[in-house]
Amino acid sequence: MKTIKQITFMAIFSFIAWSCEQDAIMLLDPVAVAPSTPSGSAGGADFTKFSAIGGSYTAGFMNGALYTDGQNNSLAKIVADQINYTRSADDQATYTFNQPDINSENGYSGAGPDGATGTPATMLDDLGRVYLGTSAATGETGVYYKPGDASSIAIPYAGDKTALNNFSFGNSVMGMFLSGAAGGPAVAVNPVYNSYFARFCADCGVASPLAQMMGTAPSFFMAWLGHSDFFAYAARGGDVAQVPKPSGAILTAYFESGINAMVGGNPIWKGIVGTVPDVLALPFFNLVPYNPVPMDAATATAANAGFASFNTILTVAAGAGLLTTSEAAARQLVFAAGANALVINDSSLTNLLPVWTALVPTVIPPDDLNMNGIPDAIEQLAPFAFARMATATDKPLLSSQPVIGTAGPYPSTVIGVSWPMDDQYILTGAELLEFETERATLNAGIKAKVAAANAAVALNVAGVFNRVAIAEFDGAYAAMAASSPWSDNGVVVTYDFIPPTGMWSVDAVHPNKRGYVQLANKWIDAINAHFGSSIPKAQTGWYAPAPLPVAEP
Repeated sequence: MKTIKQITFMAIFSFIAWSCEQDAIMLLDPVAVAPSTPSGSAGGADFTKFSAIGGSYTAGFMNGALYTDGQNNSLAKIVADQINYTRSADDQATYTFNQPDINSENGYSGAGPDGATGTPATMLDDLGRVYLGTSAATGETGVYYKPGDASSIAIPYAGDKTALNNFSFGNSVMGMFLSGAAGGPAVAVNPVYNSYFARFCADCGVASPLAQMMGTAPSFFMAWLGHSDFFAYAARGGDVAQVPKPSGAILTAYFESGINAMVGGNPIWKGIVGTVPDVLALPFFNLVPYNPVPMDAATATAANAGFASFNTILTVAAGAGLLTTSEAAARQLVFAAGANALVINDSSLTNLLPVWTALVPTVIPPDDLNMNGIPDAIEQLAPFAFARMATATDKPLLSSQPVIGTAGPYPSTVIGVSWPMDDQYILTGAELLEFETERATLNAGIKAKVAAANAAVALNVAGVFNRVAIAEFDGAYAAMAASSPWSDNGVVVTYDFIPPTGMWSVDAVHPNKRGYVQLANKWIDAINAHFGSSIPKAQTGWYAPAPLPVAEP
């Protein structure tokens, strides 16, 4: 069943297809190549029991949801499959990487337009994974939702929870992995509760996810923590009303607690951790330009006339010392023929409402106050109290694409043009700088705490190898984007979600199967380099590519 169409990508598809010159690539046979049977060795590591913990990538989210096909091709599962080649033939045949099976074809990503989960069949609008579809009527390619399966999260995992190898879960932040409350209770006063973890926790409300993994006594661990803290904040435009601002110092303290628990709580096992990648290089943050508003000369002239008073008052405010000259100039809303920048709200700017209120007696004839305590003469300006035009240093999110150009709350207003776009749809230059500063702080902290942990504990085996390796992902996404397209054993891969070569799923955030291969091989390289092992890399051609768009009515 097809449900709601969310985002139109025709312009974006055209741009990517042209810029990457994929005309010939698109003709490649999308059939996956059957895997060979390579072999490898463990080196100084012990892969007898491999376990993983982390967020949505290690859990296997794809296309905006956790569902069976994505979970079966999770980052952790692909690494585990390759590690299996280091075992004997008999052990390979009997090995199982146990995950808390979601048992859902489409997963669950939201309640849909009515906001109610599990609506009656006659009003079914719960949302599952997304996919590409092409309208037969218009020829337009867009994103559609499969029906959502809310029970996939609500129904507890029925398998042996003590035998699990993958303790990863989505919608997570680092603090959740250290708290037993991640498993419950599911109450408003418990901010770390996570429904994905609650469905497979063995000692809910008591044992933390990290403690649960350690309790199963793995011989080798893979941990990717902190990634989700940064993405969740960035994906909501730095709106702290929705997601806390990540602090590199606080997250470093959490990481230190976790790594010390792992190396101190199990004197034998070894493992690998990952740094936080450059998530702002994800397609989600780079597909919508800051200036996507086309205007002809007549339209631009009309828009400028509409904002003439607004611009004049900014200048008057600067002259009265109520606003700096530079801010008054930077906040002028001026349009021209051609591509124009979005009009956005920037909460870091001076609130103009008190400025306008102070000007009312001298610039505008005084009026009675309305019910909100705002002078009638400036009430119409109130929505623009934090407005400015976007610049090239701002990043509109992919979630802004279906909102830009739609009707505003009042007649004749257009979002992003004559009505400011909410801060949740864009990362401002100031937010980007702050974001990258905090990410750098955490990555430096991860490296320092791993070095300290390695130095503080007795080394395993003959003391040859430090127990914890690091997979470096800082700059990895930008490097892949710059290298696109590239070839992996004759299979072309591109840094986008265009089938069949793209490495990202349709949500432009999570990799698809072949994308998870690219990331898995970076982890494998780091393990091999640190422990002297020879885990064979996964081959892109072993995994099915992104499917072509489905024909829609």
